[in-house]
Amino acid sequence: MGKVKYLIVIGILTGGGAFFGLSVLLAYTLGADMDLFQTFLSALSFGVVYGYLSWKFTKRRYEKKRG
Repeated sequence: MGKVKYLIVIGILTGGGAFFGLSVLLAYTLGADMDLFQTFLSALSFGVVYGYLSWKFTKRRYEKKRG
């Protein structure tokens, strides 16, 4: 899987999606008002950072094992 595809699938869709879902669930449970667009942007940002760091550390681990 290439870096861009990894960032999209693992970072944005998985990490960002989980962040968004948990944020909405938490806000609903606590009865708090929330701005869905702002939450979406936060989740997108989190997903990009999560995907990049995950790629970086996974690549480093792979290169150590490979030798």
